[in-house]
Amino acid sequence: MRNGVNLGMKIVYFNRPSRSQKFLVAYLILVIIAAILIFLYLANEYVQVMATHRLVPIYEVRTNRQELSLTFDISWGHASAPPILKVLRDNKIRATFFLSGPWIEVHPEIAQQIKADGHEIASHGDRHINYSTLPKHLIIEEIMTAHKSIKQVAGVDASLIRAPNGDYNDLVIEAATDMNYKVIQWSVDSLDWKNPGVDYMVDRVLSLAHPGAIILMHASDSCKQTSDALPRIIAGLKGKGFRFVTVSELLAGSRSNKVKLRRGAPSPGESRSGDDGRSRGLWPVFGRRLLQDLLTTEGP
Repeated sequence: MRNGVNLGMKIVYFNRPSRSQKFLVAYLILVIIAAILIFLYLANEYVQVMATHRLVPIYEVRTNRQELSLTFDISWGHASAPPILKVLRDNKIRATFFLSGPWIEVHPEIAQQIKADGHEIASHGDRHINYSTLPKHLIIEEIMTAHKSIKQVAGVDASLIRAPNGDYNDLVIEAATDMNYKVIQWSVDSLDWKNPGVDYMVDRVLSLAHPGAIILMHASDSCKQTSDALPRIIAGLKGKGFRFVTVSELLAGSRSNKVKLRRGAPSPGESRSGDDGRSRGLWPVFGRRLLQDLLTTEGP
């Protein structure tokens, strides 16, 4: 059928698109949309594969044993550590202490008491800064400076490190590995660094504790409630049947000596849901469903 338009003295005729022409145009549009969705899906999958190969520290240990580790970071102050050590001594519990280089040089007597009580001494680095902001050679320098301080004061060749603020990236993991260190995070954060209240800390740790857990606590003076919460935490964990070991003992006793790494783990302070941190996003799910609908849509 022909329609006409009068343009002054001329009449221009054009053909109305046929049913087959409309079908062809619609089909081409659907093909373009499908191609875009496939591209987005493949791009998303590529990003996921790259993300799962990100270097990560140790958050917890794969084990069938009802055991876990208490860990304490210390970077400044002298008042909080002694009462914490007394609680551990009274309960005959050995823990892992991550000590910063400058702190151990200022408080050698406390560090030596930690060692004398049978606790594991590990590194908390030298300066309390975010290592992810440094080039690799400076990360190594930070690690080695702290290593020398710990060796000189406590006579220990530390092999575990928890980076200041729990901050890390691939370079931090690479640098630590090059220096024969394992980077340790945590799977249970007591949040004692927020001083949220003794009851809150006790309930939080007891509810989140699990076999192979690494529990984060602090013995720096900024954490004022840890020594009060610790006896109740220990009693509650014992009531659940847990046995306390150092991080190195936890690693050595793990199933097949393989560490359970949580890929794409959250940053310190974020909630940990227990999954592997991967998110497939909207496009793979929505794209596949839409693509199926488009390919089964009948023509006009």
